[in-house]
Amino acid sequence: MAKKKIGIYTSLESTFNNKVEDLYLIVDRDSIVFSVKNTNRNEYVAFEHFENSADNVGWHQLIAYLQNNSKLIQHVFANIHFVWNSPKCIITKKLIKEDTLRYQQELDLIHGTSNEEELYLKPIDEDKILVFSVPDALSTLLSRSFPTGKWHHYMEYVLAQHVQDAALLFLFENNCCLRLVNDGTNQLVKYFPLEGDDQNCFTLLNACSHVLANTNEAHLKVWGIHQLQNSFVNAIVPYFKSFEMVLDQVGDVQTTLNKNYPHHIYATYFIF
Repeated sequence: MAKKKIGIYTSLESTFNNKVEDLYLIVDRDSIVFSVKNTNRNEYVAFEHFENSADNVGWHQLIAYLQNNSKLIQHVFANIHFVWNSPKCIITKKLIKEDTLRYQQELDLIHGTSNEEELYLKPIDEDKILVFSVPDALSTLLSRSFPTGKWHHYMEYVLAQHVQDAALLFLFENNCCLRLVNDGTNQLVKYFPLEGDDQNCFTLLNACSHVLANTNEAHLKVWGIHQLQNSFVNAIVPYFKSFEMVLDQVGDVQTTLNKNYPHHIYATYFIF
């Protein structure tokens, strides 16, 4: 059965005539997170985390549960962003003439063919484009509750972080997203599964050593550390020039998260 893991709320200000809050619905295979941002104050004002039980397959029970248990689902929002947090995506060369079929074929070649999914294309810069697909079943279920929602990919927000020489690591329950930047240019953006500490260290350092000219000259920046589960981060810190753990300390919602869940940093859900 699905469950509500966290619910933190402050006073929301949006009305039908004055919509000042955006909703980010971050969705993966096992959970849905509501992250509400007041765009006038640039501050997060509400947070809910729902997750599926291990025996549930798909999103039907999870979405049905949150429809009855979310305190935010009936609220008024200026914009609703569906954020698909899935490894099934690619960054590829932008075609002069857009060809959806070619992008689909390239995505299928790398990640395998999946039926009943809709393709999305998000330009990154003048010559690169982010390609991903969202299951039709998920899109249909969410659109019933949020008909104005627009799809994005979590990697869009990862790429929006401005850095020069750095390894950016975004940690989740079962995987992580690693972005490597050398002299301001993206060299790698990829999801990796989280396994044992030794394997995690090997996977991340191996990726860095193949891509970055010298990790000793790079800055390591980490979002979402779970102090009881992600101890491997401490093991890779000495290989980098400097280290920063991003904390969610600004605002009442983040303060409450830090107080009530001191061993789990939820900064990965506040990057928008």
